[in-house]
Amino acid sequence: MIIGFLTIGKDSHSCVLSALNGKDQSVIMPGQYLYVNVSNGWIPVELKYSDRIGRYYFSHLPELPVNGRMAMVKS
Repeated sequence: MIIGFLTIGKDSHSCVLSALNGKDQSVIMPGQYLYVNVSNGWIPVELKYSDRIGRYYFSHLPELPVNGRMAMVKS
C-alpha cells in the first residue's frame, strides 16, 4: 500500500503517486483504480485522462483537482 500525493508530470501525460515516507513512487495510469482522500475519508475512484480537454480527472468526481491530491493505492 502506498499513501501519498499525486503530481502531474510537466508533459501532462504522466501521473505519479509519491509516498509520504519519501521513498516510494508509483506511476498511476489512466484506467487505474485508487482511493482519494476527501473530507477525512477515502473514496474509491478511477483515474481518467481526456485528450479532448488535455487533463487528468477522477471518474464521477471530474471537478476534484488531481494534482496535489492525497491518494492511496493498494497492492
